[in-house]
Amino acid sequence: MRNTLLAVAAAALVGCVGGIDNPTNDPNGSNTPTDPPADGTGGGGTGPAAAEARSLFETNVYPIINAKCVGCHSINGPVGNVTGFVGTALANAYTTAVGYQALIGNWTPTGAPILTKITPGPHNGQTYSADNTSQITAWLAKEIEARAGGTDNTQPGGETPSDATTRIVKEWSGCMSQANFTAAGMKAWGTMRADNSQCQTCHAGGAYGQIALANDDKTFFTVIDTNKYYMAQYFSVDLSAGVTAAKMTVNMRSFTAVGGDLAPHTTHPRFTVTGSTGMVALQKFYDLTMAAKTAGTCGAPTITN
Repeated sequence: MRNTLLAVAAAALVGCVGGIDNPTNDPNGSNTPTDPPADGTGGGGTGPAAAEARSLFETNVYPIINAKCVGCHSINGPVGNVTGFVGTALANAYTTAVGYQALIGNWTPTGAPILTKITPGPHNGQTYSADNTSQITAWLAKEIEARAGGTDNTQPGGETPSDATTRIVKEWSGCMSQANFTAAGMKAWGTMRADNSQCQTCHAGGAYGQIALANDDKTFFTVIDTNKYYMAQYFSVDLSAGVTAAKMTVNMRSFTAVGGDLAPHTTHPRFTVTGSTGMVALQKFYDLTMAAKTAGTCGAPTITN
């Protein structure tokens, strides 16, 4: 069963970029998201670097994905169980794109599916030109800079924000353990309910960029421990205090948006985030993992992609 689910999880990422929801049954009668607060879904702050990041996306990146991805990933009608991350117009394009963890990943050129799932290609017949890749990479770099306090904080010979993010993700994978995952009760994510459905109803096989299992701790753990795209749904790198103070945190941004009906997740069934069994388990798993990191008892990185 473990190998089967890992194969399904891989397929979900390789076919079309997965997401959290499939906007086909909007209770509000509209698939057009509105902007959340400035420090909300995008998580990039309000400074000049954040404004520049958004400008780079709208000027350079949105035309690329609108031309190449809209056929499968339009917010108005994604094809099958994939994310509708391409907004209908410039006004909602940025909020839509950055709201999907499975599209932006950890924001690095090697950890953002918006880049890695088409490079080198083809992906559903699509490829990026060298210029496309350069423009997307420049946008991702500016997004990370915005999250690092508005500067790249790079000293001569030091780490860039992107390098620090990549390092911390790798280190975190080596600090996580199956024993702590089980002790924290992470299987609670499988039985958590969004409206009347358990999370594992949609996410048991890793669909939509998230995995949640109630009865197979080993597979659940292995997926998020070895696959940085799935890890990013649960944990994210905090660069807000600069590169030298960068650390891993619980990814409250994504869960708050998905569970709380924030754009672009207005069609996902709502669920309570704070105090939920899943979040309590995730915080406990985070604490146990951070304790291992602090104690210096982590193993070698286990990320394989």
